[in-house]
Amino acid sequence: MRVAILGAYALRDNRISGGPEAVVVQLAHGLRDLPGLEIHIFTTSSSVAADSVQVREGIVVHTLRLRRVPRWTLLRANARALAQAVRAIAPAIVHAHSGGTWGDAALSSGAPAVITVHGVIQQEAQVFRRYGLTWRQELSWRYEEWYERRSLARAADIIAISPYVAEFYRGMTAARMHLVENPVADAYFDLPAAAEPDVILCAGRIIRRKNVLGLLHAFAELHRVMPEARLRLAGDEHSEAAYAAQCRQFVADQGLHQAVSFLGWLDEPAMQAEYSRCTCLALPSWQETAPVAIEQAMAAGRVVVASAVGGVRHLLAGGQAGLLVQPGDEAGLAAALRQALVDAPLRQRLGQAARREAETRFRAAVVAHQTVAVYQQIVNEA
Repeated sequence: MRVAILGAYALRDNRISGGPEAVVVQLAHGLRDLPGLEIHIFTTSSSVAADSVQVREGIVVHTLRLRRVPRWTLLRANARALAQAVRAIAPAIVHAHSGGTWGDAALSSGAPAVITVHGVIQQEAQVFRRYGLTWRQELSWRYEEWYERRSLARAADIIAISPYVAEFYRGMTAARMHLVENPVADAYFDLPAAAEPDVILCAGRIIRRKNVLGLLHAFAELHRVMPEARLRLAGDEHSEAAYAAQCRQFVADQGLHQAVSFLGWLDEPAMQAEYSRCTCLALPSWQETAPVAIEQAMAAGRVVVASAVGGVRHLLAGGQAGLLVQPGDEAGLAAALRQALVDAPLRQRLGQAARREAETRFRAAVVAHQTVAVYQQIVNEA
């Protein structure tokens, strides 16, 4: 079976940018290891001068030069180019990761298609609207919301990475929903036991949606009663540079520069080292679907402290595999972080429960088999 997978894909070794790209990489590797499949990745890049095709680790990677045109035509121009490239290899099935450009290209390819929804654009836009948008930003978000709704309304099959996704979109599309959760690299299941006391890791871009400033406020409160606590922020600061600067300024104003580390974006070995050394993971976001950072922490057996938004409650088995706090509750977040740091029996119980959940749900081989079952169902019916 020739499979075309459309989505963000790491063009540099061990440099993965965001959860959807991590999913595409791990899924492609898991599918590659199954018999009878030929895996083709279709991705775009603004850093290449021309389209290219190369075989990397047994996977055929098609990289298309990103078309630079006005934003309201950019998405569809790239979708048309992707659809044309996909048609050239005549795949048995096309699997797009996210609606919009990727979904539009898959549905326009002429082959049976399925779309995995990674983020709920409508909900993400609401987070930005709280802080105020320029008319250009508002227009951009409205276009992306419309484009996503349009592609999902045309879809016959959607892979939901969380029941939250299926519930949210059920009234917007007649597509059949398949629940297949995100795959996590095997390396996260096999990390050495090197945890250091009182280390909190936050893995993700420093952006408003992740509520990093709220985490810093909670950590400042925690640090007053636990001066030995440390917070390590592993994520890109360029996506929302002004917000990242706010976070750095708060750390300076509070005199926390010795306790808070801004690590920037890390490659996979460095990120795995951070999961290995941390006591717990904190992710107090305003909105999440099924964050890979939490799934990686669960695979590593680390306790997670996260806000109960989107699909997070399902990920953490309703609080049985982690600590849930209400979004924006900085006092509650500080208390939960302190509990995670000082209560070793609780930490062990939640970490073990998280690891059990991850073994049955997030192993790349498990997710690859579930995905192939979806492909086979769609292809057989087609």
